[in-house]
Amino acid sequence: MTQAPDDVRQAIRVRSDLFEKHFAASDAAALVADYYVAEPMMSAPDSPLLRGRAAIAALFTEVMKAFVRCRLVQVEVRAGGDLAYEVSRAILEPREPGVESTECRYMIAWRRTPEGWRVEMDFFSWGKLL
Repeated sequence: MTQAPDDVRQAIRVRSDLFEKHFAASDAAALVADYYVAEPMMSAPDSPLLRGRAAIAALFTEVMKAFVRCRLVQVEVRAGGDLAYEVSRAILEPREPGVESTECRYMIAWRRTPEGWRVEMDFFSWGKLL
């Protein structure tokens, strides 16, 4: 795969903006519906492999209890055909006042679908990417 063309990067950014909007609204169901394919997988810290939208929505419901906002920062996107991958970072703002933001790093596999680019596989880990 090579560096993603601008149109792919932009389409992924638009999808990431939807993620951020739904996260800020604490709407895990909408986040998962607008961001993931019909049968996604996720590898999250201290969790078995999650399969399906319901399992991923349940995880985000718990995460949203601790964080009010999540900003996704694209670092690198590569693409080939109907597949792309992204290596990036997320900055999460805690609900509790006075607590510093938390970062995680993630790598996700994107698939071009009839509904646009959607995440097929999501892997994240707490800590800084850079």
